[in-house]
Amino acid sequence: MKLSLLENRGSLVGSWVLLGALAWSANAHAADYGVKGPEAFTITNLAPGASGATGGKLVVPNGAGPYPIVIASHGFSASSANQLGWAEHFASYGFVVAAPDFPGGLQPDHVKNGTIVEALVGEVARTVPKADATRVGLEGHSAGGLATTLAAAKIKPRAVVLFDPVDANGIGKTAYGTLCSSTLVLFADPGQCNVTAQWKGFGPITTGPLALANVVGASHCDGENAARGLCSVPVVGCGSAAAPARQTVHARYATAHFLALLKGDTAAAATLVATALAADTELAETSVKAGPECAPAPVGDGGTTPRPDGGTGPTPTPTGTTTSDGGPTPAPSGTSPTPTGAVPAGDTGCGCTTAGTTSGAGAVGALAAIGALVLAVRRRRARA
Repeated sequence: MKLSLLENRGSLVGSWVLLGALAWSANAHAADYGVKGPEAFTITNLAPGASGATGGKLVVPNGAGPYPIVIASHGFSASSANQLGWAEHFASYGFVVAAPDFPGGLQPDHVKNGTIVEALVGEVARTVPKADATRVGLEGHSAGGLATTLAAAKIKPRAVVLFDPVDANGIGKTAYGTLCSSTLVLFADPGQCNVTAQWKGFGPITTGPLALANVVGASHCDGENAARGLCSVPVVGCGSAAAPARQTVHARYATAHFLALLKGDTAAAATLVATALAADTELAETSVKAGPECAPAPVGDGGTTPRPDGGTGPTPTPTGTTTSDGGPTPAPSGTSPTPTGAVPAGDTGCGCTTAGTTSGAGAVGALAAIGALVLAVRRRRARA
């Protein structure tokens, strides 16, 4: 069931709270958004340099659209590969999803990454005919959650999802305090790879609708959707390796949030009301607050640049494509470029950052220590 009421941005109460409460009372919350949706999709490479990103992936449903836009942002030392699973999942529910590769490697510029997220929304709106610039959502994990928050404070998207976000020198807290977009934050257990306790302490300082929850037993690595070889190494401090069951919880609530806010889906909204969250034994310390939603800021040129095909902005030239249904579109000949100075995702611990650090020096030292440990183990095995 879908209602046009969600189109009203002037609502003084979070739309999904109102509509979800109605749907909850009508037992309309049976769908499991943790499983992949019905839409087939196509994956293309983001052109290097697009909106300041060094590359990445664009996942577009194969249907006619129009579809809301979602930007999925990776964390420290990661890449778009660590967000591609989420991008595919959201696209299967009818969203155009861009997952950028951020520059900076082990010395990320969080403010710059926020501007990349902001610019990429406009880029997608201009270059993807099926994309609807009036319906925008942002998702980010770890330091990607910080970049997402900085971008959201500026462009005021309808929906924001943060997976175990971290802060750096308080810039996240400042931006978070100004959020008026409907926001969902899912936390993992505290560890050296996150500052969960600090971010969670920000609590309901946002001005808009907000839902908070702990994913029971989750590690920091569960907030991304790709394997990380060293996530379970104790010295890394990210906790245990990612588990599919816990990743499903992240997918379930993030997808419901986007469906409720960007598509007016009341059944999805029902999964996000306080009663439903509290009843889920896979969640703990749940909290929901209402608040006034803000009007969205302009996105790029609003997608008004005319295009010969009747869309807006220049038509993109994909560098390679794959399809979710095994269609005939050829797969890319290579992988997305790895950001300069970045460590490949499979060779690092987690998408982690050091609390209160923007230089990444502490993380560099930690990664060096991990590398030395792995090398020492290999040498011992060789001698044996």
